[in-house]
Order: sequence, then structure tokens, then C-alpha cells
Amino acid sequence: DLTKCIDQFGTDAIFEDASYPAPFCGKDDINRHFRLLADTSSSQFILDEIAIDDENHKIAAYYHVEDGNGNVIENSRHITFFTMDGETGVIKSAFDTVEPANKAGEINLRVLSFVSKFLESTEESNTVTTIAPSLDMGNSNKKTMQLSTPERFFDAFNRRDINDGIELFKEDCLYDDTVFPSPLQGKEALRNHLELSESCLPSTFSFVVDDLADGGETLGVRWHVENEGKEMPFTRGSSFYRIDKKTGLVETVVDEIEPAVLKIGGLKTFMESFKNKIVEEPVRLIPFACWIAYMYIVFISDGILPGANALQLEQRTWEEVRDLSLNFFFVSPILNLPFAPTVHPILEGVFNLLLSWAALFAGFLSDDREEKPNLFPMIPAVVGMQFLTSAFLLPYLTFRTSERDSEAKTLTKADLSDVAKVVESKLFGLTLGTIGTGSLAWGTFARMEDYGNFNERVTTFWQLMSIDRVGSSFLVDLAIFALFQGWLVDDDLKRRGIDANQLSGLRNIARYVPFFGLAAYLVLRPSFP
Repeated sequence: DLTKCIDQFGTDAIFEDASYPAPFCGKDDINRHFRLLADTSSSQFILDEIAIDDENHKIAAYYHVEDGNGNVIENSRHITFFTMDGETGVIKSAFDTVEPANKAGEINLRVLSFVSKFLESTEESNTVTTIAPSLDMGNSNKKTMQLSTPERFFDAFNRRDINDGIELFKEDCLYDDTVFPSPLQGKEALRNHLELSESCLPSTFSFVVDDLADGGETLGVRWHVENEGKEMPFTRGSSFYRIDKKTGLVETVVDEIEPAVLKIGGLKTFMESFKNKIVEEPVRLIPFACWIAYMYIVFISDGILPGANALQLEQRTWEEVRDLSLNFFFVSPILNLPFAPTVHPILEGVFNLLLSWAALFAGFLSDDREEKPNLFPMIPAVVGMQFLTSAFLLPYLTFRTSERDSEAKTLTKADLSDVAKVVESKLFGLTLGTIGTGSLAWGTFARMEDYGNFNERVTTFWQLMSIDRVGSSFLVDLAIFALFQGWLVDDDLKRRGIDANQLSGLRNIARYVPFFGLAAYLVLRPSFP
């Protein structure tokens, strides 16, 4: 239940997934993130351990991810550190780390060893920085004025006192630094690991605790690494400790650190979502393949369409685009404005028909909303279609999220954004349908003195198309729009609580009658309650 999940966050909450380049700020942004994440698979989060610090309103959760069949997904262990609002109980901030797929910890240590020797050979410095916890040790809410076990461990390592640090652990402890291929079993293995780390890390490196969730037998820690008192980039991490109740010694530790440099969480979500959509609906390969072909043929290829490709930046192409834009929806020539250029009327008609057709897709803005965000948001797609038409439509159709039967509900106007409410007006489809009709009339009858009768203008238009990349690409767009205009209709009916068979006539008109069928659908479809 994603709605209940999102309700745990405050309005101004910040969720930082360390595998993404930027945090998700605000409840709306967090909602979009989790809904897109849920759309990538049927996986579930399984809680393994939790540390609850009621006095300081901190929670640390250690969990893993399983697929829909209950199988543990490899390299899916997470540690998430929550800061709660003491009054309302909602989440104020969260920091999430995940174990890396690349277990190259020892190689990284060897690289650091080389760096350490280089630094020590170029700087006369033997300064050792002891831990400087960002926690307020004088805070009256802290359970003890003494350092916690994780802080004592970091302090010992920062002093390079391995023996002191080792004494905090049980003989049969398990220390899992997730950048290494396997956990360290027992104090002796941990000692060897710490001695290796000590020999490889510069003496100026220190671990600094940022925050702590002390749950007694379980503790969560956020930390980062500093060099000579300055925080190093990409060194933030989280650890989860389990303490033996009888001895007070550490039983297990799991360490996770943020990815260095490349934050591919967003790309990973995108690729997994795309893969799952193709598996569930292989038909999506059609708009995807058309998109790839369209981008190559229209913008890059030579010889398939007439005229110079876009990469040649031909002056004639840009002048034609400028002139057509100045005559947008025929306002300039109808008002006889002095700057209105003279353009072939059929080309003007095709251009404005195409733009009004592209605008009709805005009638489906309810396809992208808070409960059903899309990887490629629809408003940018519709705006982009006014400039690059199919270059935006086809990827939207490929990557959008379908209305799932299991989650389908009849929407109301209250569920829509303000912009979506505007385009729900019957006048929207009627106005654009009128502009499209006017575009056909303009191409047929306008500028008679310059371009002659219908047969003459058709002849000169095809002559123009034989050398014109812009105009010929418009014809390709018209064909693509005709092919795909009905792809959003069934989901639109589903949002309105209507089975496609109930309005099969209107549905078929919308799917199979180019332009006018779509305009008619937007006028005649049932309104949201």
C-alpha cells in the first residue's frame, strides 16, 4: 500500500538514496520516487533488524529485497537511517545505502595504500585526527555521557589502536563490510582486516559519526570519512550493529558505503522499469522501434528522406522552421501582420494540422498523476511534441505506466491536476478539431493568387517535398500520429470506470479515424465525476 507508505513522510521530508545523484525533497518528490520504484517489479522489502531510539527520535532499519516469488535478490541489503518528528511521528529525513554489486574492497585498499604513500612522501604530516562526532555529547537526551560502542570502535581505529577496537567484539563475531566478497568471521579475521586497512589508509584519514540510533541491543550509525579534518566526497556510509545483551560485546556488524562518483540508481530504475514493461507488454517494442527508426531517418540519415539532415544545420531548413513558426495557427497571415512570411499553403496546413493533432494528446493528461507517475512525465512530452512531435510521443508511449486492473479505480475531478482539469473541457477537443479543419481548408484555398488552384498547389507541394527535409518529416509524423493516436484511449476509459466494450463505437472512432476521431473522442467521452 504505497499511499500508507508515503503518508509516513512529512510534507517537507527529505529522502536521500545514496545511489541517486540528488535527494528527493518533499512528499511529492518522494511519492514519485517510490511509485516509479514499485513499478519496476513486484519485489518486497523484508525487514531483518531494527534499532529504535525513542528518546532521540531516530530509527535505523536493516533489510533486504525479495522478488515476487520470495527469492532473495542478490546484493539487495539496505540500511536506512530515519529521523522522526518528535511531535507528529512522521519521517523528517531518511538516508538509504545499499550493498554494492562490485565487491572490490581489497583492490580499493591497495589503491588507497599507493595514494597514502604518495601523500606521505609529498607532505610532512603525521597528524592523527581523532573522532569528532557530530552528535552533541552534551545533549541531555543521550542515554549515556559515554561513547556508544560504534563511536568507541571508530575512535580506536582513528587512533590506530587496533587492540582497543578489537576488544569491543565477541570471539565469534561476524563483521560484514559489504564492499568485500565475504564477511569476516571471528576476531582474528577482523584483526587482520583492520591491520590491512591501517596499513593502506593514510594516517590522516578518520571516520566521523554523523548520527546514531541507539536501540540498546541494536544500533544504527551514519558516518563519513575525513582527511585532515575535511570531509571526503563519496565516503558517507551506514553501519548496523547487534550487541550481545549479556556481555555488551559486538556480535555482528554490517557496513555499507555510498557509490563513488557514478550514481546510477535512476538509470537502474529506468532500465528495470523498461525491461518489465516490455516483458508485460511486448507490444511496447513497436513504438520503441519506431522511435529509434524515426530519430535516425529524420535527423541523421542521408538519402532516405529528401534534403539535408539536421546535423548539417542547413540555413534553408532553419529559415523554413522560422517562417512556419511565425505563421503558427495562421494568426499572422489572417491578421495580415507585416512580418508574416509567405509559405506554401499546403505546407502551412500540414504544419498546423500536425501541431493541433499533437495538442490533442494533452487531453490524456490524467494518464500522469500523483498515484500513477510516469518515467517520462506527460506534460513535458506534450510540450515537446509542439517542437519535435514524434520524437516525444513515441518514447512516452514506450515508457508510460499502464493503468493496472488490480489498482484501477474510477477517478474524479478532484484527483486531477489543475492543467488536466482544463483539458477535460469539451471545448478543448472542439477547438483543436476546428483548427485542424481550418488547416485543411487553408491548404486547399489559401494564397490562390500565389499558388493557383488545388491541382497546381498539389503539384508544387510535391515538388517541394522532393527536396525538403522538414516538410517530408511532417508527413512521417502524420503517419505516426495516425498509427498511435488510439494507444491511450483504453486506459482513459478505464480511468472513467468504463469498459471498452461499453463504448466500442466511440473507442473505434478514436483509434482508427485520424485526427477527427481523436478530437471527437475528447468531445464525446464521459466526464469524470
